Amino acid sequence: LGWSCFSHLSKGWICAFALPRRDVLARGVAGPGVSNDILSRSGSSTLSNDMAVLAFIADITTPNGKALVQLVTETDATETSRCIFGNCLEDFTSSPEQLAKVDVLVLAVFAGGNPQVIAQLWPQLKAQVRWIHSLAAGVDTLVPVLQQLGDEAQAVPLTNAKGAFSRSLAEYGVAAMMHFNKQITRLQANRASRNWEKFIMNEVHGKTCGFIGFGDIAQHTAQLCRALGLRVVAWRNRRNLPGNDLADLVTYASDGPNAKKEVFEQSDFVICSLPGGEATYHACGAAEFAVMKPTAVFISIGRGSCVDEAALLEVLKSKKILGAALDVFEKEPLSPDSALWDMENLLLSPHNADLTPTYMSQTWDIFLQKLTDFRSPNFTTFKDQVDKSCGY
Repeated sequence: LGWSCFSHLSKGWICAFALPRRDVLARGVAGPGVSNDILSRSGSSTLSNDMAVLAFIADITTPNGKALVQLVTETDATETSRCIFGNCLEDFTSSPEQLAKVDVLVLAVFAGGNPQVIAQLWPQLKAQVRWIHSLAAGVDTLVPVLQQLGDEAQAVPLTNAKGAFSRSLAEYGVAAMMHFNKQITRLQANRASRNWEKFIMNEVHGKTCGFIGFGDIAQHTAQLCRALGLRVVAWRNRRNLPGNDLADLVTYASDGPNAKKEVFEQSDFVICSLPGGEATYHACGAAEFAVMKPTAVFISIGRGSCVDEAALLEVLKSKKILGAALDVFEKEPLSPDSALWDMENLLLSPHNADLTPTYMSQTWDIFLQKLTDFRSPNFTTFKDQVDKSCGY
């Protein structure tokens, strides 16, 4: 990796991470070997003709932005690689020679990366960009930008960090189930009041967990549910996708509106892990909450836009369901004035269910694997791509 630093930029530094072009690799000029000397730090901004630049869209003045730069500096990669960081048009256009070499865009929204920068750069990059990657799993802010850029942007492969955070989110889903099933708030209240109340303790074995959306997060959660002896039912948007063997019953959006309601109606726990976007907006609303059991719990770990919070608030206030657990919200951060803060039957977390100590390394490892695939001389396409038509 070559390293360049421009201190005059409005958002800090601009640096670049590039890889040998695949045609160069095929000719044997650079191979798949890696070097522990990641950044030369020579200060040179000159790129050889054998290099292609990866542009990271991130604000490296933020804690996550700094952590991302640190990952780049510590990563084994081809010596001839280079990267650039920026988060506004001026950051990138201040170095036209490097910008002209960019053929991979990497967005880091968790580091303050602004997807609109891609739209601003697109007129200069559209002829050469061959891959766009999101270091986050959610692409609901990126896909609309690409959709507005026309056919050329639609033709560029888009990948994301799918699977990077599924394990931690699955653990959170089970923790939320246990929170209500084992009556944790009751236990805490009894401890505070020194009340030795030997009540009947529930168990999740034999209960039903329903999934709204059955992608990687849901499937990881379903594995834990099955180990605990729960029945698993799922509602999916699309057919012919893997994972159905983890569920006892699978229904589809094409089965009609009652298919989704059936999952809500049958389940003791409903977990929504849908991605954001127009197609999933308020997928969980008043009609679905109305058919839930009074002892059921709703859990949201996908995107806040998928849940009609006003409708959920109503059933929580009236105690028509036992409770809910929300890690994601329609507007984040959640306003201090939101009535959700007052709900005693709500487990609330600030979109940090996947913010583990290995958060950055997990998404980075996935990116590096895709980068390895991309620079292979035999590369044709990515196995896991985001379908821009549906946003996930």
